[in-house]
Amino acid sequence: MLPSSSSSHQHRFRLNGKPVLSQREKLIQKIEAGVQRKAHFKSRNGCAACKQKRVKCDEVKPICGKCAAKGTTAACQYNNNNNDGEQSQQKLPIYQIQPKSLTLAGINQLANTIIPAELLLHHFYTHTSQRLMGGEKRQSIYRYHMLPLSISQHSLLHAILAVSARDLLYLHRHHQDCQHGYQQIKEQQKLELSFYHHYHRFATLYKDDLLRPPSTETANLAHSNAFLMNVLVVADPACTSSTSNSWVTRKAKNNIDAAFSWIKVQAIHQTILEPYWRFLPSTFWYSVFVDDHHQQKDGQEQEEPSVNTTTGIRNTIIDHLAIICAIEETSTTMPERNVYLSAYKNLCSILTTPIHRISRTPSLSARIFGTYVKFMIELNAHSVNLLRSKDEPALLMFSIWLNRMRRLDLWWMNERAGSECAAIWEFLESRNNLRVREVVRLVQLLNSLV
Repeated sequence: MLPSSSSSHQHRFRLNGKPVLSQREKLIQKIEAGVQRKAHFKSRNGCAACKQKRVKCDEVKPICGKCAAKGTTAACQYNNNNNDGEQSQQKLPIYQIQPKSLTLAGINQLANTIIPAELLLHHFYTHTSQRLMGGEKRQSIYRYHMLPLSISQHSLLHAILAVSARDLLYLHRHHQDCQHGYQQIKEQQKLELSFYHHYHRFATLYKDDLLRPPSTETANLAHSNAFLMNVLVVADPACTSSTSNSWVTRKAKNNIDAAFSWIKVQAIHQTILEPYWRFLPSTFWYSVFVDDHHQQKDGQEQEEPSVNTTTGIRNTIIDHLAIICAIEETSTTMPERNVYLSAYKNLCSILTTPIHRISRTPSLSARIFGTYVKFMIELNAHSVNLLRSKDEPALLMFSIWLNRMRRLDLWWMNERAGSECAAIWEFLESRNNLRVREVVRLVQLLNSLV
């Protein structure tokens, strides 16, 4: 039993009359009096869960650090009726969510404690579905067809979770109202871990799904997975931040193959989807593809060519490309004679569409997305090999396509397109082909005018 603090021991006293206690005496005094929690200013503004547990809350919104770590996201609610003037002026992040509890099969529980799956699903439904690619019909596909299908198809579930995590990571990085210093860095790390976990699981399960016999169900799954795979491979945060990540800057074969893999994945998807084409009319994607086709045609008929400086520059670029790629009258009738012809024709179609009217509305972006993506879809094996070997005409046309894709303002494409385009232009400007360098200059001039 501990002795009483009121012993006959002689104390030294402070000027205020209080005795100077030893560490042991302080401990005894605390035990006798009982330890009380110190009040802290953040306890008034923390979430409901931390207040109930009487623990310090870091006040990170929408989910605080303690609730995210314990997986108790449903209880992490903040009181909006705050009388503090400074707090009332703060704006909530644009992606604030209030997820409800869901039971999900196939989700690793360790990964679920990093970023809860229900949080990612709720964000996909409320925000990512609006931002993947424009148009109410596509948003309806993402929400009311893909999400229900993902409950029984784990590959699609992991793809959706990975895309949602990547979207949240993009929002954290690009919106100042989401920044919280050191805590912000920790949240970004959690989102990256969650992204790569679900991305890896999706890629593993995706291969197994392709072995299943074609049917309407597997056709729906294959087209959904193919679209999300394109988004994920393009938006990989480890490969989009710098020009040094481009294959054109690499020397070793293994490094080139790794940096070039995202292009190969894009190019082979039509081959992957070919076994499912006969089931396409019975899928939930069919109406979207048909509408996109008609809207592209109608939009092209309604567009009037703008007679201004940019039109002249685009025509000059097309003329230069015809010379660089040796596009002649005979090559148009015998396309097998010119490996650049298909890419050249698709690029001409893109260049002759007025870009400034496209970038202003999401519906227009969706309307012509098929026209733009056709350039990548129709890259055959030989064209892909030309790109990988850093063939100058192939690189030039690919960089122009990337530059135009940036004008569609797709969050998952912008960073990749920007870094790859800059790397290719730097590479081409170091070459001796003056006409190629002139086309690069004209494209950059067109950017500045637009």
